Amino acid sequence: MKYSNLILLVLSFSLLQNCGNKDHVDTKVSINTIEIRKDFLLGDSLGLQIEILDTINLEAPGNPPLTAIQDIVFSENFILLSDRVHGLLKFDNNGSFLGKIGEKGEGPDEYTMPYAIHLDEKENVVFVADWQKMTVISYNLEGKFESTSNKLPGHPISFYIENDTLLVVQETLNGTKEKPRQVVISSIEPKTLEIENWERPLYGYHSNYTIIHPILRIISRVNNAILFYMPIIRGDISSHSDTDTIFRMEEDYLVPEYLLHFTGFDNTLQLGISQVVMSDKNAFLHVVYDYRSFFIVIDLENNRPLIHLRQLFDQEMTHEMIPKPLNKDVFYSIHRNEDGIEEKNPLIVMYRLPSLRN
Repeated sequence: MKYSNLILLVLSFSLLQNCGNKDHVDTKVSINTIEIRKDFLLGDSLGLQIEILDTINLEAPGNPPLTAIQDIVFSENFILLSDRVHGLLKFDNNGSFLGKIGEKGEGPDEYTMPYAIHLDEKENVVFVADWQKMTVISYNLEGKFESTSNKLPGHPISFYIENDTLLVVQETLNGTKEKPRQVVISSIEPKTLEIENWERPLYGYHSNYTIIHPILRIISRVNNAILFYMPIIRGDISSHSDTDTIFRMEEDYLVPEYLLHFTGFDNTLQLGISQVVMSDKNAFLHVVYDYRSFFIVIDLENNRPLIHLRQLFDQEMTHEMIPKPLNKDVFYSIHRNEDGIEEKNPLIVMYRLPSLRN
């Protein structure tokens, strides 16, 4: 992947508009079309066979109550978890609370809204993206403050590593139909937290929708191709769109890789994708139709939907349960207690999906 300090030349496609003063790049027709039919979405589907490998129970004695988990990173000996209320927490692999990293507050060594985390075990440091302050803060794994960045061009929502370069994905704050919000991707020097492309981000493109976050991940690698995805529906839940696109990075611009085509749907009803999680060979889609949620597994190698998930772990599907890639064919999900009696901390479940491999 070639890096430059140019704003990405965005495609003249339905979601993306030209950035800055650069000329439009001619778009290519998507080389893969995946058709998702209404009768498939609403019909019966086979269950997803899973092979549970391990669980981490975060309800261990002495653990703080977890309200909403923003992000998780896994190490061989511990996990780091960003909670909306408590901040950045460290647990052992049995789920026992080890301590807090950093504090919530307004000081330069504190975070107000820890949104995403990135672990660099070689340097014994963890990076925290503070959405509210528009900064990145680093701490060592004992919780000591290391450094903080200058103010970023946008509000940071996720991290990504590409060719040993740390990228920070951000969103701009305001947007209208005439001037959409922008998503920008900047590179940052891990030791000094210096933003290496300050005046103009490494990449940048626009969203036609007014609310962008929370985005789990808009950058992924599938079959050695770097893929980008931007949700078509954020906030405007009354809209309808029967196509969406996953793009591939080609040198310093994006080209369509997968066209998701919804057919047979009532165009007077809300339709769109709320979330996409990509693994090496599959994509997991959270589709919203007529204010109802559907979870679909897509076979990216054969360009077809496989199944839609109604339940996982014998519970109705939620967005936290969408399989998230951990290592090769191993995934993890957040499993919450739903007995209606007492709210408990969730389980982290690690599992394989053998039915997808077959």
